[in-house]
Amino acid sequence: MIKGTNKYEKLAETLEGFYTIETLEDRLKINRSKAIYVIHRLRKLGYVKTSYGAGKKRLYNISLRNKQKGISYTQWINGASPTASYAIVASPNDYYVHDRTPSYEESLIYAIKQKDVRYLIASLILFRKISDWSLLYNLAKKENLVSEVVALYEVARRIVKKIKKMPKRFLNLAQKKKIKKFHYIVDHISSDDFKDIENKWKVYIPLNRADLEEYTR
Repeated sequence: MIKGTNKYEKLAETLEGFYTIETLEDRLKINRSKAIYVIHRLRKLGYVKTSYGAGKKRLYNISLRNKQKGISYTQWINGASPTASYAIVASPNDYYVHDRTPSYEESLIYAIKQKDVRYLIASLILFRKISDWSLLYNLAKKENLVSEVVALYEVARRIVKKIKKMPKRFLNLAQKKKIKKFHYIVDHISSDDFKDIENKWKVYIPLNRADLEEYTR
């Protein structure tokens, strides 16, 4: 057994969340070399998973749950995130996928189903990763989320760089499936900045431009 295992297990439990080296330094009030050592020890124990944000900056997910086999949808979404500030802290009920890698299409639907603003902000980058639009449509149709997907896609196209155009077939099918009555993605929250998209798809969007500033930097 590694000496000090209990000490670092308790530390991992306390730190639960996402960090860069700089934010870990600030959290623990230590210098850079000590922060790197802490990451090293926690990773050796299986408590750290690493992803990359904007500018290939390393983002460290510290969690006791990282010792579990498999990957959660939340981890997969965070791995696509361009910035640590949009990282989502996983809940104890987070869903893990075993023996395969989650698709970006199913991860996007998972994020919308959480009815949580943090998930929606982080998930906008997933539209850059979508490759199987037919799969996305079928998943959205199954969950009755077609209008939500298209509305969020239009928000993402305005905010996130390098998002490809949605196929016309998807848009045409979405138009046919559009619900005539307004409905919420997140209960009782609507946008001040994307009213035209809300009116077009009859979906209240719980995001404003101020929430998405990191995507434009």
